[in-house]
Amino acid sequence: MEKLNLQYDDFSKEFIDGTEIYNEKSRIAYYSVLKDIIFDGKKVLDVGCGDGWDINKISKRGAKMYGIDSSSDLVRIAREDNPKASIIEGNMESLPYENEFFDVVLSKYAIQTSTNVPKVISEMDRVLKPGGIITYLAVHPLRQFLEKKKHPKNYFLQEIVESKFFGGSVSASEPTHTFNEYFNSEFLKKYQITYFKEYEDFPSSEKISGDTYPCFFVLKAIKQL
Repeated sequence: MEKLNLQYDDFSKEFIDGTEIYNEKSRIAYYSVLKDIIFDGKKVLDVGCGDGWDINKISKRGAKMYGIDSSSDLVRIAREDNPKASIIEGNMESLPYENEFFDVVLSKYAIQTSTNVPKVISEMDRVLKPGGIITYLAVHPLRQFLEKKKHPKNYFLQEIVESKFFGGSVSASEPTHTFNEYFNSEFLKKYQITYFKEYEDFPSSEKISGDTYPCFFVLKAIKQL
């Protein structure tokens, strides 16, 4: 897990440049879900905040922004660009915040990098107030299944795959997941899902065998009181 976390330090510039060029579809999808959230005066956590692009954008809507990322280089850049936000280096699986501290918890293209997605979601839930909103965008499990590129493939077996993105200019190692990890029974009991949609995202994502399939999904849910 430590090696997976540190890999983004090796290509932080390429990651930032590629995000700017290729992530239009995912940004439009993500912010179409965020547009109805009232951020003014709210404490908001961005899990896997990267270079702080989203922190900068959401802070302009009056939010008190917090961010956490495992890449020291990306955290440095995020802090430089967002001096009023509280941005720290750390792991998603162990968020260093008090219970029920945040009004909104967000994450974009981050939680799939963990080998233990249920633990990450459990931590996001722990720090979110009842009645609060959780929204995340993650790589689609079907895309990760196809990226295994070997036969026979086992959807239920977690393996590390090489995920190529940004037109093939960047590749990263990521653990595969199942939908059950994102939507387990504990989560479904505690949250009302108000939005869920799957999206394709080419050429940002590698197109395996020329097929068209979902590359990421976006979820928005409210924590029950």
